[in-house]
Amino acid sequence: MVKLITPQKDRIQFLDALRGIAILGILVANIYYFSGLFFMDPAEQYPWAASSWDMPFDFVLYTLVDGKFYSIFSLLFGIGCAIQYHSLQKLEHPFVPFFTRRMFWLFVIGMCHLTFIWLGDILTLYAVLGFVLMHFVHTTNKNLLKYAIILLLLPLVNDFVINHIGWNYPKHFFKMNQAVATYFDIPMREFGEVKTTNMNHYLKNEDWGVFFKANLSNVFIRIGYLLEEGRPFKVLGIFLIGLWSGRAILHNNLLTNTKLLRKIALLGITIGLPICFLRTYIDFFGYELPYASTLKTLTYALGTVPLALGYAAVLALLHQKKATLFRWFEPVGKMALTNYIMQSFLAIGFFYGIGLGFAGKFGAIAIFGIALLIYTVQIIGSNLWLQRFKQGPFEGLWRKLTYKK
Repeated sequence: MVKLITPQKDRIQFLDALRGIAILGILVANIYYFSGLFFMDPAEQYPWAASSWDMPFDFVLYTLVDGKFYSIFSLLFGIGCAIQYHSLQKLEHPFVPFFTRRMFWLFVIGMCHLTFIWLGDILTLYAVLGFVLMHFVHTTNKNLLKYAIILLLLPLVNDFVINHIGWNYPKHFFKMNQAVATYFDIPMREFGEVKTTNMNHYLKNEDWGVFFKANLSNVFIRIGYLLEEGRPFKVLGIFLIGLWSGRAILHNNLLTNTKLLRKIALLGITIGLPICFLRTYIDFFGYELPYASTLKTLTYALGTVPLALGYAAVLALLHQKKATLFRWFEPVGKMALTNYIMQSFLAIGFFYGIGLGFAGKFGAIAIFGIALLIYTVQIIGSNLWLQRFKQGPFEGLWRKLTYKK
C-alpha cells in the first residue's frame, strides 16, 4: 500500500502556520461554551474576574472570531484534499480508496470525541462531508465555485423550510436527546417545543458516569443544531472553495499572486466585516425581531465566509513579507488534530465539575486570557513534541489506522 507522506522540504509552511492560527481562533470561539459563560448565572462569577468591559469585548470578539476560523479550517481541509489528490496522481495511485479510508477513520476519531468528550465536535461532520468532497476532485474550477456559492446560500432555503413552511425536521433530534436524557435521568430544560439537556447542571456535574451518559444524549443536540443552521451546506461549500484554492496554489502560484490576494483581502473585509457586525447585533440584541432567524442565516452566509477569506488573504500577504512571524504557529498547525482534541481535554479539565469546576466563574475578558494561556501551552508542547517526533500523536494514530499499520 502506498504511503502518502509529505516530506518536510515539500510542506507549504504558510498552510501549516495558517492551520495553527485557525486552531487558535477555534479555541477562542469554543472556550466561551466550555466556560459556561452562556449558560451560567452572571452572579456566580468571581467579582475580580468580571468587568464592565466584558459585554463590549464579547460583542467585538464575536464579530471578529465566531465562525471565521472554523471556516478557514474548512478551507484548509479542502486545500489538503487537493494536495493529496495531486500527490497520488503523480504516483499513479487511486485517490478514492485512500481518501475513503482516511475519512472513515476521521469519522471514528470524531465520533469518539463527540460521544465521550464534547458535543461541539466538528471532526465527525468533516469526515461525513469528506466522503462527498472526494467526488468533486474532477469538477472544473468554474463549477467548483458555482456549486460553492449555491451551497453557501442553501441555509436560507433550509431556514425557510424550517421556520416558514413548518417542516422542523431538526426537532426530531432534540426529541431524541430528550428521550435518551430521560432514560439516563439527566436534568432537562425547556427549549422551544422540546426539552434538552440542562447545560448548567451538566457543566457543574462532578460524576463521571453522569458526564458520559449526558454526552451520549448530547450527540443528538449537536446533530439537531447542525441541521437547524444548515451547517453541512456551509462546510461543504467552503470545502469546494478550498479544493479550488488548492489547485490554484499548486498550479497557479496563488500564495505569491499578490494582486489577487489583495483583491480577496479588500473585498472579503469590506463586505464581510459590516455584515458580521450586523449579525452580531441581531444575535445579541435583535433575537426578538421579525424574521430574526432568517436575518441571522442571511448575514452569516454573506458575511462570515467573505471575512474568513479576507483574513486568509491578509495572512498570506503578511507571510510574504514577514514569514518569521509565523514560525511559532507552524508546529501547532502540523499537529492540528492533536491540538484540536487536546483543547477539549484542557478546557473541560479546567471548567467542568468533573475537573477543577471553574465553569461560570469568569467574565469574557478573563476567559479570553485563559484561551491564550492554553494556546501558549500548545505552542510550547507542539514545538517540544516535534523536536522528537515527525507527527503529533493523533496524526500518527490516524495515519497508522489509514494504512493498517
